[in-house]
Amino acid sequence: MKTLGKPWALQARVAYEAIKKIKPPADLVSVCVTVFNYERFLEDCLGSIAAQTHKNLDVVIVDDKSEQDDSLDVAVAWAKKYASRFYRISVLTHPRNQGPAAARNSAFLHAIGESVFIIDADNMIYPRCIARLFAALNDSGFDATYTQLEYFGDERRIGSGDIWDPAVIAQENYVDVMGLIKKSAWEQVDGFSHIEEGWEDYDFWLKFIDAGLTPGYVPEILSRYRVHGTSRTRTDAYAAHEQLRAIMAYRHPIEPITP
Repeated sequence: MKTLGKPWALQARVAYEAIKKIKPPADLVSVCVTVFNYERFLEDCLGSIAAQTHKNLDVVIVDDKSEQDDSLDVAVAWAKKYASRFYRISVLTHPRNQGPAAARNSAFLHAIGESVFIIDADNMIYPRCIARLFAALNDSGFDATYTQLEYFGDERRIGSGDIWDPAVIAQENYVDVMGLIKKSAWEQVDGFSHIEEGWEDYDFWLKFIDAGLTPGYVPEILSRYRVHGTSRTRTDAYAAHEQLRAIMAYRHPIEPITP
């Protein structure tokens, strides 16, 4: 990695970890759960992970220095209670708040599996989600796989997920970060980048285009995106929409089409 895992970077501390004393299974999938003041949603999210039909899971929960609630304590208590369900479960904590990009990068660095599923603690997944994404990833040449979304909470509707099209993605993002990503692809694009106003997810997929990587779409409603008034998407990112478009255009200029 060019910028991740440097010795001077802030390192996540392991608050709790339990691992089975056997060789990692060949089909082990790591699940990255990022938490920041989401105690009220965390157990629903983790319960949906425990209910997955895919048996062999390595769960990495990263608390990004929650100070407004007991997210870290809830994560540790839940991990201790359900540790036997997983090949490994780890709870990490940052020494200070660093944002979702750093939290996801910490999880990827700590992950054992060769593919990592990303989910924020206010979201959920249906039981077949990991199994379907893993099968699609293994049966193809894709670098990541993602599903259709179901919005729930303050809003109820189906998402706009569709087949990956770089030309369309370059104009408007319709792929959520909830996806199964090869660790090698994450390394190739140098992980997630922090952007103050948001859109780290969109930036990440644009880096896939820059690197010539291709995610695959699984056309099933398997991921659940919770809409609520305190989500970062509905606050910071919406308020800075035009500025974020300018940031994306600067970071990922579209190559001119030559006749």
